Amino acid sequence: MAGDVALVADIGRQSVRFGLTGGDAGLIPRDVRKFMTAEHPTFTSALVAYLNGVGLQEARLPSVLAVAGAVRGDLINLTGSRWYISLSGVEAVLRVRPRALNECAANALALTMLPIAAFTPLQGPPPRLVEAGGNYVVIGTGTGLGVAALITAGGKLSALQTEAGHMSFSPGSTDERTFAQYCTSKGIVFDIETLLGAPGLLLAYEALSGGKKLERPEDVTRNVGRDPVSTAVVRMFVEHLGAFAGDLALAYGAWDGVFLTGAIARALQPQLMDPGFRRRMEGKAAFRRQLSEVPVALVNRTDLELLGAAAALGNA
Repeated sequence: MAGDVALVADIGRQSVRFGLTGGDAGLIPRDVRKFMTAEHPTFTSALVAYLNGVGLQEARLPSVLAVAGAVRGDLINLTGSRWYISLSGVEAVLRVRPRALNECAANALALTMLPIAAFTPLQGPPPRLVEAGGNYVVIGTGTGLGVAALITAGGKLSALQTEAGHMSFSPGSTDERTFAQYCTSKGIVFDIETLLGAPGLLLAYEALSGGKKLERPEDVTRNVGRDPVSTAVVRMFVEHLGAFAGDLALAYGAWDGVFLTGAIARALQPQLMDPGFRRRMEGKAAFRRQLSEVPVALVNRTDLELLGAAAALGNA
């Protein structure tokens, strides 16, 4: 083994980032390099290129892989990508069996390594450090919708990998009903992710505008306040995200914090401060008071997957 060096990877739909942990940097990833999936026929090809680049092609390396997909069995399909991950194939290269976890579970574990300054408070109680003894939920909004929980068990925090983003969509407002009806009219089988993801912003604009299409999610988010439809779409998005956050807090007993991650959440930070988010989050009848005490924060970091993979190494 190359001392205490280990490999971490963030494997997404369009790119993969590799890094190393160990040595003076401890669990903080170093030697981070990015490879595009379009430039390599397989994940293993990109992995070998990285190892050659850092001079560790002959090393025996433990590893943790944060993967954009459901982690089950030896073969992992990447959501929306032509790549797949064979854990036995990775083991043949690294000479140690890798550990794989869903990217949102990695996001959740990363929170245990962050200072309070990494959390931007939204409305409600201020966020607290993520530590054993509490229960938390993480919602990631980007090209898709990811959900993971951090649950205290046996005196330590464990990440619970979920596919909660694919739960059924339940409209709670006039615009949400319009969106659901539009999806049905187009033969679209929809779930929560259908709205709460980058493609959802475009589909929602199409639904609320009567069929007008935009090309990029930024065309919606950057026109809030100037375009009435964009404003309505973002309001619907934020309020439904609030309702979903409240559901998840109840489902996982996440009384100690809800954390929002991802490019869309960061882009919509001003709108997430709107009272509608908190109102829908807390609108759960018997548990309104308890939910009003749950802190909600935006995570202002973009390196969570690699940090979470490193944290998983530390918890092994």
